[in-house]
Amino acid sequence: MNTYTEKDAELNPLDALREEHAEIRTVLSKFENFLKKIPNGVTESELNEISEYLDKDVELHFKREEDALFPILGNYIGIETGPINVMLIEHNSCRELTGDLNKKMESKDYKSVASAGKALIELLSEHEDKEDGILFQIAEMQLGQNEKQDIMKKMITIN
Repeated sequence: MNTYTEKDAELNPLDALREEHAEIRTVLSKFENFLKKIPNGVTESELNEISEYLDKDVELHFKREEDALFPILGNYIGIETGPINVMLIEHNSCRELTGDLNKKMESKDYKSVASAGKALIELLSEHEDKEDGILFQIAEMQLGQNEKQDIMKKMITIN
């Protein structure tokens, strides 16, 4: 996942988040290929690599959205209901599925790992599509340049 610095302050935060989505999709595709090899053809280190990415990088991405984008966009479209609320619910569902996946990996119940992994891939893929196709489109229409800069400055602090 990208680490942003002060030199990134002029970036459009929505473009930066879209790039993070592209990276997440790449990792999910790799994960899906790993799951197809279960139980015999995938190594524990490959699964641990995915687990670590989900725990650290996807969580970092969620925090950037929750702490930088959502509060400012929420001034226009609200947070308690509507698209942002749906995204928050899905973030929490992804966190729960990731925790469940990690438990199954620890127990080495690879049939359950495959099932939990597929559920997480499906939810996270659909979630990213909703953000790119709906939420970020709304944000592009609602947010001014100064607000986008404020969001990016906040994202820089979340590393």
